[in-house]
Amino acid sequence: MERKKLASKDRRRRKRQVALEESDEPHLKEVHRARRAEAEKNLLHVDVDSADLPHSKPAWIGKLLAEDGSDSPISGRVDSSALPSGLGPTFYTQEEIDSLTGTENFCYLNWLGEISIPILDSHRRLLALLGGKPRDLEGWQKVTDDASRLLDKALSTATFPEEKYTHRRAHEQTPYPTISRGVSYGGGQVSPGELCNTPRNERVSDELLQHECFQRISGFSNCLFRLFAPALYAFYQAQLALLSAWNSALNWPFLGSVFAACTFNLGPRASTRVHLDFGNLAWGWCAITALGWYDPDKGGHLILWDLKLIIRFPPGSTILIPSAILRHSNVPVGINEKRFSFTQYTAGGLFRWIRNGFQTDAAYELNATSEDKAARKAEAKTRWQTGVDMFRVVP
Repeated sequence: MERKKLASKDRRRRKRQVALEESDEPHLKEVHRARRAEAEKNLLHVDVDSADLPHSKPAWIGKLLAEDGSDSPISGRVDSSALPSGLGPTFYTQEEIDSLTGTENFCYLNWLGEISIPILDSHRRLLALLGGKPRDLEGWQKVTDDASRLLDKALSTATFPEEKYTHRRAHEQTPYPTISRGVSYGGGQVSPGELCNTPRNERVSDELLQHECFQRISGFSNCLFRLFAPALYAFYQAQLALLSAWNSALNWPFLGSVFAACTFNLGPRASTRVHLDFGNLAWGWCAITALGWYDPDKGGHLILWDLKLIIRFPPGSTILIPSAILRHSNVPVGINEKRFSFTQYTAGGLFRWIRNGFQTDAAYELNATSEDKAARKAEAKTRWQTGVDMFRVVP
């Protein structure tokens, strides 16, 4: 009897939480609510506590030295008998799956790239999202084909010095150059500013940013972010509004986007080695959209090393992950195939600059009162947990 009472109480609590979320999100269209409700029937559980993932001590960004995995929490293998519906059948043997990572106990997800599948941590926090595609699959195919053709063209029209033709995070088999646009702060900058490019590459990337296909990809990524991580999205939105008010001359890649910057990975066979995008907000999301023409059964997979997941990643699909704290890489595509990607993200340094009252750490220390410094020190102790608490808890 006591167990039934507890179960009933738990159901009522979950209903209250859902009702509260819906009342706090009146802007959501019914079609978006339906997508989230459908996605929450396809949950993927991983044996990792988000709070245990490595980050810098101030917690604004990730931890560079964590790229080798030495600070990663120990996680168990995903239970393959409890995988969500909406996946295709797995044709690989475990031996073939293990060969993709050179280690054991990874789970292969034959994601078809269309539906949304939330990835929940051990406390049911929505840590990452296989976002998928909009419902209009035929129309979206044209959008992403256009984007792929534009990146293929950009590869031949942009210019790069030899040392920039191989991005520092490129897989050794697939060197590729990149063009990044937007607003960032870190790496020695004295204040937030726009990412620099040569005049030629500025013109090339202007064409990309202004094209409808990339505006639609950005819009879809933002919609997924707002839908599945509403508290985190609201935090981004509020902070970037403050930054825009501080300097109205800053040019953002896309109007209405909470991603301050983006990168065009130009291929022709773009794939990355194991890495962390440690300069991004530690608990923030990065949107990755795969583009090009390749067989996703043979290459292009996204590997999330700390979650022990290998994810089939078809062209045209989008995945959102906290890329500063989750080690990730790609499986190279075939020698005669083409793969590009488009990523959107926001540097953790921007949030630090805003919290410092639009100044550097050094300037803050020089100008702040002892009371301000004590309050900031106390805040720093809880910043990481406060950030992790922005992940949506799925009832």
